Amino acid sequence: MRIAFRVDGSEAIGTGHIVRCLTLADRLSRDGHACQFVVRAHGGTPASLIEARGYPCAILPQADGEGCDELAHSRWLGTSQARDAAETRAALDGTVDWLVVDHYALDHRWQSELRAVASQILVVDDIADRVHDCDLLLDQNLQGDRDRYAGLVPAGCRLLLGPRYALLAPRFAELRAKAGAMRPDGAVLVYFGGVDAQGATLTALDALADADLGDRRIDVVVGDLNPHRAAIVEWCRLRDQAHFHGGGTDMPALMAEASLAIGAAGTTTWERCCLGLPTILVTIAENQRAGALALAREGAAIWVGDHAEISAATLAAALRTLFAAPHLAEVVASRAARLVDGHGAHRVACAMFSDAIDLRPAAADDCDRIWEWRNDDRTRRHSRDPSPVALETHRKWFTSTLSSPDRILLIGECEGDPVGVLRYDRTGDTATISVYLVPGREGRGEGARLIRTGSRWLASHWPTVTAIDAEILEINRASAGAFAAAGFSRFLSHYRCPLTPGTQSSS
Repeated sequence: MRIAFRVDGSEAIGTGHIVRCLTLADRLSRDGHACQFVVRAHGGTPASLIEARGYPCAILPQADGEGCDELAHSRWLGTSQARDAAETRAALDGTVDWLVVDHYALDHRWQSELRAVASQILVVDDIADRVHDCDLLLDQNLQGDRDRYAGLVPAGCRLLLGPRYALLAPRFAELRAKAGAMRPDGAVLVYFGGVDAQGATLTALDALADADLGDRRIDVVVGDLNPHRAAIVEWCRLRDQAHFHGGGTDMPALMAEASLAIGAAGTTTWERCCLGLPTILVTIAENQRAGALALAREGAAIWVGDHAEISAATLAAALRTLFAAPHLAEVVASRAARLVDGHGAHRVACAMFSDAIDLRPAAADDCDRIWEWRNDDRTRRHSRDPSPVALETHRKWFTSTLSSPDRILLIGECEGDPVGVLRYDRTGDTATISVYLVPGREGRGEGARLIRTGSRWLASHWPTVTAIDAEILEINRASAGAFAAAGFSRFLSHYRCPLTPGTQSSS
């Protein structure tokens, strides 16, 4: 299947969003899926991270800051969501089976626009501050309870919540069994992400000098976009026990060998937890506060506060305390390790495809069970003709349908179980759709997925059809919502979805 990622990184955004998307892309690629990325050019855009992994990467033009909307992080996009949506659709150059969106400046308006080219949408979020139009939402944070997204996601959207879904490279799971809390001779690891514009790394280094830990090894990891890189290099050069590490560093190995870490409460948090590495947390962005507080309450990290509010002396005191009380560090490490096992990417990949809908043309032996589904009270309730159909009448209709060149009857299945029935009637360059779910499948969001999958099937198999029309009863609000989520818009007295001929089917 074809999977696209819309994500950005920059000096302001950092690199964590791109790194975790790359982790998921690696997992999906191992399963045979084709992954690609779309990023916008920002100051310090780390597209090289993506290209180094071998993924196609379309770079949208740098924005001028005009047209940003009211979202708290809209400056991260640098333009309007409408413009970004149009440019993203052009960059994708066709339809995708999944669109993964990891961006605080994009919400349901952008996502709805991309429905025309994305069969399903996965949103990766951390802050629960905007409405989404998605089929799957991932929030890997400790404070991500279901109530947090009440009213922010559509009915039928599945939620993957908590650190068990943390997107970590497979190396962390491999090293987990070998790691233990407070390795007696391990180093102190300092890492504040790929950018660290605030200079928290330098504050941590001053704290280490103040704490006077003797000749204990200090590993300092600095991203290529860190504006304080030269000063950090010089600090390390003057101290024999300090070792500077730049881009391409083997982070899992450094974490597995360390006694203690000092770092931010970003995506690296879950890597440290997986390896049972006790950590002194310093928050360097407002959106990290809730997560840091949740970890501190769980006893899985020591949070000393925001970078702007603490001093090197504060950090030095925390360092002395942990090295003077190794039992405390062991408790912190043990509680951290319980949260993450390193298999989150596998769980997310399984969730993405565990309910994928496959389509197949109806066959002769489907006749009677389709009659049973169509005659069920729940199906007839919303039919234009709610009266029961006699079995012999249905059998004649079914035989005629299978032989018609301008009518196709499709059955949607999920893991071998029937989901619903689609019928398309072709007139010229337009097809009219009729759809219903198998009784008992209601309320799972499968209607929209079935319709979207059918649209892609039709575009591939009937390339002369340029639009699909749907007639929906006014009282059938659930059906109207499913068609709207599948990319249909109100057109005169019915709903219509334009098609791009020749796009590939997902089945």
